[in-house]
Amino acid sequence: MPNPQPTAAGRFASFLLHVIQGVAARSGAGLPFPLIALIGTRIRLIKQSIARLAALVRDGKYAPRRSGPRRKPENPKPRQPSKLPSKFGWLLPLVPDAVVWRSQLERLLQDPEVMALLAAAPASLGRPLRSLCHMLALRPPDILAPPPRARPAKAAAPTLAVTEGEPRPAPKRRKSGRERVRYVFGLRYPSVLPDPK
Repeated sequence: MPNPQPTAAGRFASFLLHVIQGVAARSGAGLPFPLIALIGTRIRLIKQSIARLAALVRDGKYAPRRSGPRRKPENPKPRQPSKLPSKFGWLLPLVPDAVVWRSQLERLLQDPEVMALLAAAPASLGRPLRSLCHMLALRPPDILAPPPRARPAKAAAPTLAVTEGEPRPAPKRRKSGRERVRYVFGLRYPSVLPDPK
């Protein structure tokens, strides 16, 4: 009886387990053990996230998160900086075999069953897979792009309320300066002569 084909989640689990074992094998090649442990923990968390989300999609229990404004905590804790490198493709110089893993991940993301899984939960799967692509110097597919951040709406300029049918106030005229004066044969006359009656 032929063995059943592994599911999309099973392919990811097998691939990530292979990556963890490959990183651990670098312990005898000069890679410090604390760094190996950090890399293994990061990949293991990615593996667990993908397996959990794939199980929810398979059982029909996946529900996307509702996007809305987040409340700021009253006493926010400072975010601890990551002890892993952050440069694009940071795993490649540490583990030479990572070049092969990048090609394997690229083919895995093009698998039809994997693409269907990504389409079912793009926002939730996007974060762990973007992290995996980043460490292997692979541009993630467009479906895994992060959602655009909502810009705060600009406050509208205040306007004067005018009741319908109510006449608008006439614009105020500027007061003229000094009255112009003219001189005729040395005699001073105002600029506007009074109308004769």
